[in-house]
Amino acid sequence: MQEIFVTKSSGEKEPFSEEKVLLAMGKVGVPDSLRPQVLSHVKQGLHPNIKTSDIFNHITEYLRAQDIRASTRFNLKKAIFDLGPTGFPFEKYVARIFESLGYKTQVDTILEGECVSHEVDLIIEKENNKEIAEVKFHNHHGSKTDVQVALYSYARFLDLSKIHKISGLWIVTNTKLSQDAITYAKCKNVKVIAWNYPQNNNLQQLIEKPCLYPITILSSLSSKEKQELLDAGIVLCSDLLSNPLVRQIIPDHNHWQNVQQEAQVVWPLSSNRAI
Repeated sequence: MQEIFVTKSSGEKEPFSEEKVLLAMGKVGVPDSLRPQVLSHVKQGLHPNIKTSDIFNHITEYLRAQDIRASTRFNLKKAIFDLGPTGFPFEKYVARIFESLGYKTQVDTILEGECVSHEVDLIIEKENNKEIAEVKFHNHHGSKTDVQVALYSYARFLDLSKIHKISGLWIVTNTKLSQDAITYAKCKNVKVIAWNYPQNNNLQQLIEKPCLYPITILSSLSSKEKQELLDAGIVLCSDLLSNPLVRQIIPDHNHWQNVQQEAQVVWPLSSNRAI
């Protein structure tokens, strides 16, 4: 059989790997019994230079028909990307994650430093301990948060820390960090959260453990509805079930029933977690 090459989001090509497909499903808790069936479905759709996004869509298509919970968890990373194209909804989303950890939060604030003023993505406070966070959103899977982000974020922290009694700095991103960024963060005691870094309490785990799934994970919502909901400050599936503004955006009763049904499946996801 001719070897099939896959085109990654970066444009790089690599041989198709059954092991990688199975590993990806294993990471998000797709049931063991489903994995061979999904793999078989993916292999039926293979063709030379198939994109990784097409493979992703094949997996999603099959899981959605077989196991909505598995489909939801498999789609989580894409749902985070769908919070774009701007970074502001992601900032609000990250604020909700910190709130779930007991922090008070302020999003998108201007603070005067010793030298200049700064736009701070996120201020978090718990037990009279105030910290700031640089929230870096990327629209593309292959993007990384590099050392330049760590450098300017730390410079901002130094300019603000004495005046505003800020004790710490976080960098939060929806993709990966470069190795230099990680090394610098460790050197300067900057706390970082990326999609799969650190090993414990990374972004994926901080979402899945308390079930903080974004509305963008719901297939029953149109792109227009998702954007209108985000604009209204409705970012979590739990918000969707409790905020009265939702019915103004989704007035059709039958459609709302479908959305509500899917949201109720997603929101109580509390078993078979990847942690």
